[in-house]
Amino acid sequence: MKFEHIYVFCPNDYVSGGPDALHQIVYYLKQIGCVAEIVYFTQTGNKDYSIPKPYQKYISSFLKEDEVEDSPKNAVIITETFVGLAKRFKQSTVFIWWLGVNNNVLHANFFWKAFFFISLPLRIVKNFEYYRVHFLDAIRKTLKKNPYSFRKEQRNVKHICASFHAYDYVSKRTKNEVAIGIEPLSKFFLELYNENKNKIPLIERNDVVLYNPKRCGYFVRYLSIFLPKIKFEPLTGLTQDEIVSKYMTSKLYVDFGAFPGAERIPKEAVLYGCAIITGKRGAAFFHGDVPIPDEYKFGNPYKQIHEIAEKIRFVLLNYEKVYSDFDEYRETILNLEKNFKKSLGNIFLK
Repeated sequence: MKFEHIYVFCPNDYVSGGPDALHQIVYYLKQIGCVAEIVYFTQTGNKDYSIPKPYQKYISSFLKEDEVEDSPKNAVIITETFVGLAKRFKQSTVFIWWLGVNNNVLHANFFWKAFFFISLPLRIVKNFEYYRVHFLDAIRKTLKKNPYSFRKEQRNVKHICASFHAYDYVSKRTKNEVAIGIEPLSKFFLELYNENKNKIPLIERNDVVLYNPKRCGYFVRYLSIFLPKIKFEPLTGLTQDEIVSKYMTSKLYVDFGAFPGAERIPKEAVLYGCAIITGKRGAAFFHGDVPIPDEYKFGNPYKQIHEIAEKIRFVLLNYEKVYSDFDEYRETILNLEKNFKKSLGNIFLK
């Protein structure tokens, strides 16, 4: 075995796509025979070191920071949003897993720092005990945040990229080793899909366009002016079952937001039969991340508003004919689990 222990660092105080991926990688590392553990660390002073319910499908145990051994025999996995952790390890091999590209830049730029200070009163109210003790330390850490420096990169650092977009970004900047490792959809979602896959209708779908208002809400409102007779439905305030129901009964999902990585919702939507239209920002530009015909991608949505409106009309009118245009995307998603385990084997066992 290449490493005696693999430690995967994960913040203990929130549930989202990033932590889900970190728990996933532990689950799949164990499946291929590695000794891997989640290591919880706190950002806010929250001392609740317990496994959140959504992640109990992946793991049954965890470690804390002081239980990690810095040794040449061990490996550490961190995400691009917590690259500062790499400096703690002088002997272990450190893998930075790039779940997104924009995340690393966003957390260091002026606007994020400005947002931190604007929202500081609310942060203090929510985590009073932490800020009572660590107020000045939190400010210092925020001011010191900078994008990851490839020029000052440690020799013991390697990179894993969760998208071809990230691979393109990292490989152009580092002299260290870079590999692809794209995680599958969540275990919960795949189990739900396997229960429903034989019930997915290809006919009698509604002429509905789904979208995520957090990613392209303003643009969709503008787009709807040009398509007054078409119904746009936001995927917000819904349970997972309700979202799946929308996927199964609608014809189209559109997403013109930034794609810092190979985004989850387009994958879910296309798997349940939705056609997909996107922009070309971030990972959406790369066929390996969003493998749909180029005619469904628009590089300048505001300038191409009429072309987009026409494409939406065409898809809704010809849904059954265009369904096969998205077969490659569906096949890619269904192969992610197998390919992820293969990638992990190449990285951590060979």
